[in-house]
Amino acid sequence: MTKRSCICSQRNGGFFNEFDREINIIGYAVNLTEEIIEKARQQQIEFLVTHHDSWEFIFGLKESCSKMLEESGITHAYFHAPLDDAEFGTSASLGKKLGMGGLEKVMPYAEIYYGGVIGEIEPVDFNVFRERLTDILAEQVRCYQNNENPVRKVAVAAGGGNMTTEMRIAAEAGCDTYVTGEYVLYSQQYAQHVGMNLFVGSHTNTEILGVESLVQKLSGDKEIRIIKIDEPNY
Repeated sequence: MTKRSCICSQRNGGFFNEFDREINIIGYAVNLTEEIIEKARQQQIEFLVTHHDSWEFIFGLKESCSKMLEESGITHAYFHAPLDDAEFGTSASLGKKLGMGGLEKVMPYAEIYYGGVIGEIEPVDFNVFRERLTDILAEQVRCYQNNENPVRKVAVAAGGGNMTTEMRIAAEAGCDTYVTGEYVLYSQQYAQHVGMNLFVGSHTNTEILGVESLVQKLSGDKEIRIIKIDEPNY
């Protein structure tokens, strides 16, 4: 098999360690770490798809991951901003799972992509919504109830959508509830200030549904084995 050169771009996406070969096993995860690559190697995964590349500011991680991918013969592809923006992407997939309709892309970045969605659900009690989100993410979520109304209009900013600049867009659009994947003090205070409910899951689990949707589209109707790689819910 012939090895190709890598194409990489930290914000958008790229490929590494490409080969001319038929792919029979695809693995997927949100993050790229040594742990993920080792699990992929053990499961004989040939093509690994993630949402994030290994972060260069986690010093030494990218070099270590690149070496492991080369030694294991695993091709890696990641799709960051484009997958956040896609109709089947991270926020959209979680929103659809929550039963949100009329999804509208919001929270622009890089002047091209969007990182969140707004939509409406059949009105439900705060605790019913909490249970629904908990079941979907398969983890405990932080919950802050900041109004007494049923949950109706929801913003989902999967992953790192915890900045007040993003939350402001949701508040000004009339959202009563905000769902994201990272917590900071300021997001809690802002949500309380504007009277918007706040739900915070993990970065990983709020984004994994979008990666899963992408892999399913890549495999199409071919007989390709798809493996979800277990990873910590950072």
